[in-house]
Amino acid sequence: MSDLTVSYQYTREDIMNFVLDTFSFEKVRCTLFLIFNIATFIIGVVFFCMHNIPLGCLFVAFSIMVFPLILFLTYITVRNSLRALSSVVCTLKDDGVNFISNFGDTLIPFKDINDIKVTEALIFIYISKNSALVVPKRAFKDTTKAIDFAARLVDRFNKSKVIVN
Repeated sequence: MSDLTVSYQYTREDIMNFVLDTFSFEKVRCTLFLIFNIATFIIGVVFFCMHNIPLGCLFVAFSIMVFPLILFLTYITVRNSLRALSSVVCTLKDDGVNFISNFGDTLIPFKDINDIKVTEALIFIYISKNSALVVPKRAFKDTTKAIDFAARLVDRFNKSKVIVN
């Protein structure tokens, strides 16, 4: 396999896609959060039915406002952490994925990659359960190059997980 290199800087759109896609990947947390929101909403409705309007308004407003607030706070956190990165160069090599940024040069062997997720806009390379390196598809010259990069990445990742007897 020949080297495949892409260079990019994170944009506001990348950060938003990262936040929304991360929430969609973490199904357990989102499911529990939705159950909490629905329960809070139902408690508010119960208070309305009991003619306790102030508490009903409080619970309903809380259930409606918390999810967008959590998304916004996550966006701010991600934006602040990615603000320190200048340009990033990602190279797909025979032995792993190489990331070069102002933080240094890091080669991540395929066997050390935890998981790979591909969305419409981003490629997530999970190096642990909660930590991912993100490659935006918009960094490629065209869609076919992004698809080729993702396909090669997934193929090499899958081959590294096969145990040879």
